[in-house]
Order: sequence, then structure tokens, then C-alpha cells
Amino acid sequence: MLSAPSQLLMRSADTFAQGKWLLVNPTDSHVTQQLNNPEIKVFHQYFDIYQQSCAVGHSEQHKFAAAYPCDEKFDGAVIYMPKSKDQAKMLIANVAACLNKNASLLLVGENKGGVKSAAKFLDSVSTQVNKIDSARHCALFAAQLDKPVKAFDLTKWQSEITINAGGLRYEICSLPGVFNHGSLDIGTAILLDNLPDIKKGRLLDFGCGAGVIGCYLGLKSPESEVVMSDVSALAVHCAKESAKINNLNVKVIASDGLMDVQGKFSAVYTNPPFHTGIVTDYSVTENFITQLKQYLAPGGTLTLVANKFLRYSELLEQKFNSVSSIAQTTKFTLYQCARIK
Repeated sequence: MLSAPSQLLMRSADTFAQGKWLLVNPTDSHVTQQLNNPEIKVFHQYFDIYQQSCAVGHSEQHKFAAAYPCDEKFDGAVIYMPKSKDQAKMLIANVAACLNKNASLLLVGENKGGVKSAAKFLDSVSTQVNKIDSARHCALFAAQLDKPVKAFDLTKWQSEITINAGGLRYEICSLPGVFNHGSLDIGTAILLDNLPDIKKGRLLDFGCGAGVIGCYLGLKSPESEVVMSDVSALAVHCAKESAKINNLNVKVIASDGLMDVQGKFSAVYTNPPFHTGIVTDYSVTENFITQLKQYLAPGGTLTLVANKFLRYSELLEQKFNSVSSIAQTTKFTLYQCARIK
């Protein structure tokens, strides 16, 4: 079954039946086929939906990237409202630069996801923005490009932030839409400030975001092989840039959970996600913990920080013989897990 925003979009399916359209961050893998226009291209910033969409068919229609290249021009585009409003602004700037003059630019999303207030961001490219449909607690807004559009440069949206944690000071690249954009989140700070001795060997930063933990590992243990993984193209881009800033030779990969991670690790570190878009979703972390056995080398350990309300301790104790809380605050617990069953 299609998501509510996609169902709303399908009510205007005739709009997308002809011409070159760009679909941005759809929340479903089948919506492209249902719109039934072979000239539709799809821009994905999330690797899970990208892989699922390619598996459905016509993989040549789909592109996974932090930014869409502006060398191809479209007659119209639809952006699915992201969780971050700053990411929405960046997407509008990127996508508008990919459109023909007077093209249509649409924004669809759930009301609770902020689509109504985000519609005003279309004012940057259009003198008139209209709500053209609403249903299923979602809204669809449309604008016609009639204002000058600047060339898009992703680096203009990047910022560098200074991390002071765990006895180190270093720089990290950040972009709108990446976890805790522009600052160090409390959970990751607790993890870095309370890390036990870092093991040597292959080290994994799972759900790496901008690369805060992975770069710390690389700086603290330069002889180790550090791998960082994330589902987000924006995070993968930032983690790679963060590694360059710190002159680190690390591997950064896009992965749906652990699906695209290869090999075994002497230690895994994570401040795992518990949201998919605006929806609370524990499945990514639960699947990660369940599948970790095949990725840990003998004697391998897991260091995980989580909000206290996320009751991961029972699941960790099912999978590890040793689970200890090595740091706690009123909001977070840092777990150290060893001897996987």
C-alpha cells in the first residue's frame, strides 16, 4: 500500500502522465510505476528506498546522490517533504536549478511533517503558490517557476563544525538533513567522552551521520581500518568530507542497515537512529542488533548509546553474554557489549 503522500499524489496522476518529471525522495518504491510515465526520473537521498525502487525495475530511472546534477532539465518536479525544513529549502534550490523556465514545482507531505508551513519556501522561486489538493492528513502545493533561479552548489550549503569531545578537537562537515546538523548531539558526546580503550583492527561506525564517531576513531587509532555506514546520501557525503578535512583514509558506504556492509569488525560503535522520517521506528536498530553476530570478529565488542526510554537492554542481553552500562545520564545510557552469543 502506498504511503499517504503518495496516495494524495496519485489523485493528480494525470498531471504527471506526460513530459519530463523529476520525483524527489518518494517514500514508496512502487509509485513511479503507478504514475506510468517512462520519462519520469527519480532522485533518492535514502538508500533503502533507492534499492527497493531499482529492484522493482527500470533502475536507469533512479539516482542516489546528495544532490541532483543540473545538466538535465525537466518540465516539472515533485518533492516529498523531508523532516528537516532546512533540507526542504536546499532541495527546492537544487531541484529548481534542474527545471525548465516556467516549469511546475510541487511539494507534497503530511501535515504533521510541516508541509503547510514549508510551502512558503516555494516563494523563493515563484510569485504564486497554491494548495491544489489535500487528503489523508496530507497536502499538495504547486508553484510555477517565474523568478530567477540561481545555479546550485552543494558546497554553499555545507558548514564545518568543531567537535570537542573525548579529549580531541577536530572539524566535521555538516549539511541540512544530516542528524543534528550544525552541532554535536548529547548522545554522541556521552559516547565519545566515556569510550573504553579503542580496539585495533576493523572498526565500524554504524549510522555515521556526518562522521563524528568514525573520524574520532580514525584520529585515535590511525592504524585501524575505519568503516562508516549510513542510509542517507547526505550523511555519506558529509562523512567523506569530514574524513578529508581530518586527512583520514577511511571507507564510507551507503547501506540499508547492515545489508551493504561487508566483513567482520573487532568493534562496532553507534548512536543508532530511531526515526524514519517523522515516524518513530525502532526496527533499524533492532535489526542491527539481531544481525550483528555475523559482523563481529571473535572477541568483538559493541558500544551503543541510546535514549533511556529506548529499552534496548533486553535485546542486547539476548544477543550478548556481557552487557554493561558504562555511563548514564537522566536521558541516555551508554552500553558496552561483549561475548556475542
